[in-house]
Amino acid sequence: MKTNFVLAAFVCLALAGCAKNNIAAERPIPVGVQAVEIYTGNDERRFSAVIEPYEQVDLSFRVGGYVQSVAQVKSLDGHSRSVQDGDKVARSTVLARLSSSDYEARVQQARASVAETETLLAKADLDRTRASTLFGSQSITKPEYDGAISNYDTSNARLQSARAKLAEATVSAGDTVLRAPFPGTILKRNIAAGSLAAPGAPAFVLADTSAVKALFGVPDRLIPSMQLGHTLTLRTEALPDHELHGRITRVSTSADPKSRVFEVEVSIPNPKEELKIGMVAALAIEDKAPEIGSPVIPTNAVVGSATKAKGYAVFVAATSNGSSVARLIDVELGATLGNRVVVKSGLKPGDQVITTGAGLLRNGDRVEVLMSSAISTEQR
Repeated sequence: MKTNFVLAAFVCLALAGCAKNNIAAERPIPVGVQAVEIYTGNDERRFSAVIEPYEQVDLSFRVGGYVQSVAQVKSLDGHSRSVQDGDKVARSTVLARLSSSDYEARVQQARASVAETETLLAKADLDRTRASTLFGSQSITKPEYDGAISNYDTSNARLQSARAKLAEATVSAGDTVLRAPFPGTILKRNIAAGSLAAPGAPAFVLADTSAVKALFGVPDRLIPSMQLGHTLTLRTEALPDHELHGRITRVSTSADPKSRVFEVEVSIPNPKEELKIGMVAALAIEDKAPEIGSPVIPTNAVVGSATKAKGYAVFVAATSNGSSVARLIDVELGATLGNRVVVKSGLKPGDQVITTGAGLLRNGDRVEVLMSSAISTEQR
């Protein structure tokens, strides 16, 4: 009797658990949707490009030590100050010096060692010559002669070692001075007089801004028109009346894994240095645009097809028995337009494609639409 009661209780609990799981399984999945719209752009694409220096290097000391001095320039009030961000420097300008007393002491010690070993080598050379003469007249034994030769070889090796240490000490002493490798603009100064500079740590960031680079990304279909040497026209808000012309100097061989665009570099002369690092420029590229009226959807709505190995599909929020469900529809895609893509077949304007949460869905899943927005039909 007691056993039957326990079994019945266990069955009831199991049934309750199953019911709870069924309720959880039927709970709608929250998603975001956007309406399919139509393309209304024109025959050119507009891109934003970021201005970067033509050449930029991090300058650091090869040795460590306390900063003795930093290059000085005249300020607007006539007083001297340390170089700072934005200052221009000439080639070979001494930007900073480390305290070199320890390094100079090592140089002097190495020089004294060289002088001492040179004296010992000169004496060993005389002994070798004398031993050779005496051995020829059989006035000394063979071991005595070999000892003179060995002493000379040892002294010579010590001299070579001393000279190598002197060269190393001299280089280290020279490395306490940091010079500008080319004329440019200081973008960043990370040290000050009295601070401790670590070997290899960037002390200055120097940039050549006599020319600049504009970097922007293009979709794969525009790569054929991005030929090295071609001239492009750019404009900036900072110089609205200036039309800038630059040549394509680099096209990336691989797309960015996230944005799926290829980086293009345009080099622009900047003799007056009116273009500043970090400015944003706009440029237009003529392109064969999709047909006006083509449906377009966000690229993050696209998923893999369930019926075609290399096909594509999208989830559409549809109504079934009063509930919203996700329907998987195969689509044929066309040209990529930045973060959007043209749909050649499978959808029509107004369809609600699921953009957020699409990767978690299966065909027929119940969904709860949390947000709905229209995508812009203007080119970005």
